[in-house]
Amino acid sequence: MNKRTPVIVISGFLGSGKTTFLRYLLKNSNKKFGLIINEFGDVGIDGDLVKSCNGCDDSDTDCIIELNNGCLCCTVQDDFIPSIKSLLNFNPDIDAIIIETSGLALPLPLLQALNWPEIRTSIYLDQVIGIVNGESMLKGSPINDLSEITNQYDSLNKIDHKSSIDELFEEQLEVSDLVLISRGDVLNEQEFKSIKNIIKNKFNSTVPILKSINGIVDLKYIFDFELKKDNYKKFITEEHDHNHIELVSDSIKLNYFLDKKEFEKEMVNVLSDSNILRIKGRLWIPKKSLPLQIQIVGKKINTWYEEAPLNCWRPIDSGGLDLVIISFDDVSIKKLIKKIKEKFKILNGP
Repeated sequence: MNKRTPVIVISGFLGSGKTTFLRYLLKNSNKKFGLIINEFGDVGIDGDLVKSCNGCDDSDTDCIIELNNGCLCCTVQDDFIPSIKSLLNFNPDIDAIIIETSGLALPLPLLQALNWPEIRTSIYLDQVIGIVNGESMLKGSPINDLSEITNQYDSLNKIDHKSSIDELFEEQLEVSDLVLISRGDVLNEQEFKSIKNIIKNKFNSTVPILKSINGIVDLKYIFDFELKKDNYKKFITEEHDHNHIELVSDSIKLNYFLDKKEFEKEMVNVLSDSNILRIKGRLWIPKKSLPLQIQIVGKKINTWYEEAPLNCWRPIDSGGLDLVIISFDDVSIKKLIKKIKEKFKILNGP
């Protein structure tokens, strides 16, 4: 009988801390993984951030597969199944496959896709991990600026292929076997217990709910702990039809720059009246040995210096900007790109 490889699904809202947790998991588990990173847009920032953690280098493309369609289950035959088969064929000795879903993906259709005949004899779903932004939950929502994002989405008046943001958040937690509360560094014990009780009372009273600080969590709950890992089965049906939030994305590459403080300051102004869900990318600053990594959810900006792969885009001169922008509509993206060019053009060329 062929060996079946376990699959771990990491789900969570935009900015919940999925990639941060995944980086910790890869660095500290002493296991070999195949990774599927599901993103929106053609700039694979999240994939780049985990490559070094999984022991991959720029010449090793077999251990991480990035899918940029935003919804794995909508392209099961074209993308998802071939990706699973590719990981198993090129990495027969992997301990598990990890799938990091995009931040606005309904997890149930993906979990159903894992049972498709073409792959179910080779893999099995081992665990679903849901990640929640603790800082946002203090304000009673899964994401910063939730009301603004909801209003932005509703104002588009989309009817087909739609799922509410509340429905998305609920499903991500309902199917989870383990829930991690990220941003634990900003939560005192009373605040953590309050968030924990909200999740227990609203979604599921039995799954472990743990605090995570910078992605750090007790890995026994994933690999060694005798944890019941079939919570999702209560929600699985034979139906594969589903609705999900439709997004659009675009990218911008510019050969000019701002320093870290100026970039963050100017982006606050740029984002003040913009309807943008997510921005991620890199800023190349002259005389800095490492590029500035950029992660923006709504209007919350997070930046840090970190090495980038050798084969990623780099500016012609020593300074430049590389961003992928995600929104509900392309008009908002075009407006933002125009504002960025207008705001930064005084530094056109280092």
